[in-house]
Amino acid sequence: MSETLTTGLMDEHQPRDIQTNGPIDYQPTPEEKKLIKTVERLFEKAKRARSQYDGDWLDNYLMFRGKQWKEQRPSYRHSEVVNFIFRVIQSTVPMQVDARPRFEFLPEEPSDYELSQILNEVAEADWQKNNWQEQLLEVVYDGAFYGAGLSHVCQDEEANLGVGKVDYSSVDPFHCFPDPDARDVNKESGFFIVAKPTDVAKIKAEYPDKKDFIKPDLLDLMKGSKTDFTPLKRRSPVDNKVVVEGSQTLDLVDKEKALLITCYMTPEFCHDDYEEVEKTLKDPEGGPDQVEYEQRARWPKGRKVVVCNGILLEGDKPLYDDAKIPLQRYVNYLLPREFWGISEVEQLKGPQRMFNKTFCFALDVLTLMGTPIWINPTTSGVDSENLMNRPGLVVESNDADNAPYRVEGVQLQPYVLQIADKLAEYVDSISGSQDVSRGIQPTGVTAASAITALQEAANTRVRLKAKLLDGYLQQVGQAWLSRTFQFRSAPEIFRLTNNEGASKYFRMHVEQYDKTEPVMDPMTGATTEQPTGERGTRVHYQPFEQNGQMDPEKARQYETQGRFDVRVSTGSSLPFNKAEKEARLTKLFELGIVDEEEVLKGTEYPNYEAVLQRMAQKKAEMAQAEAAAQGAPPPPPAA
Repeated sequence: MSETLTTGLMDEHQPRDIQTNGPIDYQPTPEEKKLIKTVERLFEKAKRARSQYDGDWLDNYLMFRGKQWKEQRPSYRHSEVVNFIFRVIQSTVPMQVDARPRFEFLPEEPSDYELSQILNEVAEADWQKNNWQEQLLEVVYDGAFYGAGLSHVCQDEEANLGVGKVDYSSVDPFHCFPDPDARDVNKESGFFIVAKPTDVAKIKAEYPDKKDFIKPDLLDLMKGSKTDFTPLKRRSPVDNKVVVEGSQTLDLVDKEKALLITCYMTPEFCHDDYEEVEKTLKDPEGGPDQVEYEQRARWPKGRKVVVCNGILLEGDKPLYDDAKIPLQRYVNYLLPREFWGISEVEQLKGPQRMFNKTFCFALDVLTLMGTPIWINPTTSGVDSENLMNRPGLVVESNDADNAPYRVEGVQLQPYVLQIADKLAEYVDSISGSQDVSRGIQPTGVTAASAITALQEAANTRVRLKAKLLDGYLQQVGQAWLSRTFQFRSAPEIFRLTNNEGASKYFRMHVEQYDKTEPVMDPMTGATTEQPTGERGTRVHYQPFEQNGQMDPEKARQYETQGRFDVRVSTGSSLPFNKAEKEARLTKLFELGIVDEEEVLKGTEYPNYEAVLQRMAQKKAEMAQAEAAAQGAPPPPPAA
């Protein structure tokens, strides 16, 4: 029996509230109760497992923002911050995301090569049009703060006026709870939970059939959140179902939020959930049909379950066609065989706090002891209020032996500043950040090759991060390809820019169809097409002519024969690598190995398509002029 999401009280004959005309109470079915308890049990299990890693997440974020003093210091004591953590993160993250990643889909079957080129252009168009670079930047920042960043590639069915589009967005790690045994989102993982505090009005709008049961269950969300800089007690936002102590009063807006729990279950996790399917078999000798019952997995592609307030909002929706959890993980520093990585802040908090205390101690000494104090005997006859530090001050005393005099304060010990300098060196040593990596020429090194070698060595960690980022983007590319083949059924126009000699624009959409195979009837010998039970993908491609019209004869259909591998090239964005790359491309161009387009594209020259178009136009004009001078007919204009 298939699972139902309707409750017994949704029938029109059931008692209803007179004022709201809604059901009086929510009564889940036994199957719903079992599913809700399963999700809540998995949530508690994942929370306990993540608690080994997330204890310092909020502290890490506040350290990056400059809130690095936990204790409340007196007003006359300094609590200044020289934020080395901010410098380290802001010097590495731009290098990782400076070069925009490019997806390249490699077909397993040679017949899919032309289709792979079209997919490359569609992915490029989606990245530019939707500004996914900003989402990638958020994921990399999360990795630097918490050790791992997460993203979500899904199908937004309401976008583009209901046509839908592939949506790539970052996910706050505070809201993510993976399977404790998971090594990655889809590696040794049975489930993945996203528990996000959501406005009650949004939940009611998304699930109108359960809107009468949805109520706020987060009393004070802001206590312990990243936007609260003055809590006395900090907790994760997903745990704040009770009021915690803090210096701020309750915010009525935060009371209108509820914890929306989304649980993604893999096919392996749902392997013991079967259903019986009736199957009719025809008798080849013309006898009566036979009916058999076959047990099949109810969720062969996995399952998505949404729970809020202990109410099942969604439970009969499978995962996408790729049968994978639609999230991807990026790690800052890899921990072998563990899901969460190591953040940049984790190893720098100790030296950072020691430096702050040392530096502020020096400021306290300078403030308290910078001005010598006055000693004014009671018999001097001088009013203490007249002893003010100002130029030309004259102090008249009645008793020369007991005249007011100054006492020098305690001098700042020289080793204090030496300790501060040494702590700054410790921060650079731990983070791997050196002067040469920040553009400062090292002392005593003048040779260009030696400086380049030092820069290469100083950015070893950045190159490691680039490899981890490429691996993460491969997961993003595979998820994008799956959503494109599954949902891009409406024709959409794309601008083709990189393929030389191709049309400027083309229209594409994807069609899902049931595969068939020829089967011969043993009685009559006739051959008929019988469904194989498999789904195929057919891509419809229609180029545009220069006049903006479509030529039906050039329309093509591609049926995917195999899978596609994804290769991502982010490229190093370090300045010396850029110069080396430009020099190498220039040399290859002079040798005639690559053309102008490859040089401009490799150096990321802005608006290089227009430059290539003007170059082609000039070449065509020069060819026409030479042909006219020789009396030959002019060549056709360039496309």
